[in-house]
Amino acid sequence: MSARAPVVGGLCGGVGTTTVARALHARDLGRVGGADLLPDVVLTRDTVAGLAAAARVAPAAGAGAPVLALHPGGTGPDGIDAAAAGAGWAAVVALPAVPGWARSADPWSDAAGVLAAPGPSAAVRRYAEALGRIVAALTASGRLDRPLTAVHTGGLRPVRGVRALSGPAR
Repeated sequence: MSARAPVVGGLCGGVGTTTVARALHARDLGRVGGADLLPDVVLTRDTVAGLAAAARVAPAAGAGAPVLALHPGGTGPDGIDAAAAGAGWAAVVALPAVPGWARSADPWSDAAGVLAAPGPSAAVRRYAEALGRIVAALTASGRLDRPLTAVHTGGLRPVRGVRALSGPAR
């Protein structure tokens, strides 16, 4: 069985979900509502609140766990308490800030080319190294060799962007 493309989701808006998805050439799940369906890469902020949100949805320890990626704050990745995010993650990876992307006309295209950029800046190199750690953790876990399945097997819930229609059952 060949590995599928990774799926990336964020625990809240503005954490770099689309940027990471573009950089990994992955599917962008958007915002993750809970622990029922955790994507392969889960993003949150590198703050106390962000780590607490990650701990609330952290998977049980075991093979095939997702990777938690931390969106950079203003101070950089030093001093992050990865244990506060819960113990079930395959890896916790702090993403470095890439200051040039804030001034870019199309940062998502910049991110899509991060792994092939000729002569990248030091910040882009650090970002590419962090992406490498995410890929290594996903590969080692074998997560991409299995389909992405929901933990919860109850009633169907709408997918992002799809509205449930009310009306008589057919």
